[in-house]
Amino acid sequence: MVVRWLLTLKLYTCCKVNKNSGMNLKASILLSLLVLSGSSTMYAQERLIEKQTYALWFGVRDISRERFNDNENLDFLNYLHSSPEMAEYQYIGFSSHLWLRGRWEADLRVGMYDDFAPSSIYMRGIWLPWRNLGFSAGVLSYPQLMNDFSSYHRLNDEGFYGDTDRNFRQRRVHESGLVAGVVIPLNYRFLHLTFNLNGGISTLSTFREEVTQKEINTNFRREIHYETLPSPALFIFPESELRIDCINIGKTKLGLQVKSSWYRVVRSVDYQRDTYDWTYDTLLEEKVDNPGHLLTKFEFDFGINLTWQ
Repeated sequence: MVVRWLLTLKLYTCCKVNKNSGMNLKASILLSLLVLSGSSTMYAQERLIEKQTYALWFGVRDISRERFNDNENLDFLNYLHSSPEMAEYQYIGFSSHLWLRGRWEADLRVGMYDDFAPSSIYMRGIWLPWRNLGFSAGVLSYPQLMNDFSSYHRLNDEGFYGDTDRNFRQRRVHESGLVAGVVIPLNYRFLHLTFNLNGGISTLSTFREEVTQKEINTNFRREIHYETLPSPALFIFPESELRIDCINIGKTKLGLQVKSSWYRVVRSVDYQRDTYDWTYDTLLEEKVDNPGHLLTKFEFDFGINLTWQ
């Protein structure tokens, strides 16, 4: 209102001063209208976000996967990093949540390992047609480590140096997909509890690997080239989050938050295998279909948040 009043006053002054100059009058009116239009647009944009929360947190991730006995084919999922101990992965993260006009919300979470690269991301939009029931849709991606898969050849390929590369082989693969579900928010004074019942479809990132072998006590060599294929699979992904407002300073609130989630998928990693014996003129091409493994991921994180309107 103040901006509109000042602009009206300016317009009136310009009209009075420039009443004998048609060109200056037109310029003043045009300038004032442009400024007024810009101020109205900014005012509308400011009202687009009704409330916002930003949080910093520390979390742990536990990966469990079904393992099968070795057979004639390398199964990469047998070498997905997992251990009996809890929390193979530790990470820090940043998240933001925006409450928008029209019962819409936006949520973004970014996680990082000790390399501080934003390797884990979860982004979604939320629509709440009712106070305690809504729907969400978005994308997610998180990394996993695959360790020492060439040990399969060192242990199973008799008569050969299974892998002439003696370095410890490790690669990072990403589980990425589309997610949608039901949102159930429950709010009571300073307590805010949200349940998310999610599901979707995801795939493991594809990659290429090459293993070079040498026959013991001869000069015979061979190369095995792997190229994995897309592996789409359905998953379930329930989540829960608790936020507690601890300190109020005007419309700003400092609080704590706890979040947990569970991810379940049955996945296989199929691939194209090309084997070259001695020279590249001798080639054996094979497509390998591996069995599905049950994979689960449990995450738990704790942090602080800042909310204002």
